[in-house]
Amino acid sequence: MVSPDRVRRVDEPGYRRLATSLRDDIKAQRWAEGETLPTDGELGEEFGVSRQTVRRAYLELVNEGLVYRVPGRGTFITPNHLRYHRPFETVDDLLALSDDTELEITRPLSGTYDEQASAELRLEGRLMYGLEFIRRHQGQVFCHTTVYLPPDAGGLVEDEEDFLHAGSTSTTTVIGALAARGVQISGAEQSMTAKAATEQDRLRLGCEVGHPLLHVERLYVSVSGRPVEWAVSDFLPEHYTHRLHLGRRPVPVPSQTAALHTPRKGTPS
Repeated sequence: MVSPDRVRRVDEPGYRRLATSLRDDIKAQRWAEGETLPTDGELGEEFGVSRQTVRRAYLELVNEGLVYRVPGRGTFITPNHLRYHRPFETVDDLLALSDDTELEITRPLSGTYDEQASAELRLEGRLMYGLEFIRRHQGQVFCHTTVYLPPDAGGLVEDEEDFLHAGSTSTTTVIGALAARGVQISGAEQSMTAKAATEQDRLRLGCEVGHPLLHVERLYVSVSGRPVEWAVSDFLPEHYTHRLHLGRRPVPVPSQTAALHTPRKGTPS
C-alpha cells in the first residue's frame, strides 16, 4: 500500500504528491498487472484528501500511460509493453531522453542552407548545419525530428560520430552534445500544432496517412540569449504528453484602511 509519509511532501499540490507516491509504488511493483488499484474513496480516506484530489492524481498517471481507468471496474496498471508515454515539462526532461530512448540518423549532420531555418535562428544567408533522425523507445518509433544549428553551434558538434552516418544509432541528444561542449542552455521557446500524417510521415513513423500528429517546434536559447538550435518534431500523440502548469496572477486585496476611508453613498465625506 502507498506509504502516507511519502505523500506529505512540501511545495507541491496535494494531487501531485499523491501521484508521486502512487508512481513510486507502481515502479516498485507493489501491485500486479491486472490487480485493481485502490478506489478514489479508499485513497481519500487513507490520506485525508478529497476524491477530487485522488481523481487528479490518477489523471496524472493516466496521462503518463502508467495506469488506465475502466468505468464501473476501477483503475489498473498499464501492461509494461504498452506503458511508455513520455511527458515533457522542462528542458531537463528533453535532456533525459538519453536515459531510455535512442535515435537513428536518417540524414547525417552536414552544412546546409535553409531560408526558413535561417529566419527562425535569426541568421541572414549564413551556412546552416542540419540533421534528421527518428527516436525510439524499446524499438517503438515515437517521433521524427529535424534539427537546424547556426554555424557556431554546428561547428561544435560537426565531429560528433553519432551524428555523421545514416542508420547509426545513439542515445545522444543534440542539446546534450552541445551542453557537453560547454553550451549553457537556459530554455526554449516552443510552439505546438496538430497535423495529419503525410506519406513521408507514414514512412518515417510507421503510421497511416492522415493519422493525427503533434507538430512541435522548439527554439533553444543559451544563457547569453543566442539561439543555438531549432528542432522541428512530429510526435505520435499516443506516445507523447505535454504538461503545462498554469498559475494565476495574485489578486490584489483591497486595503482595509482604504475601505474604512471610502465614503458610503449618501454619506457626507
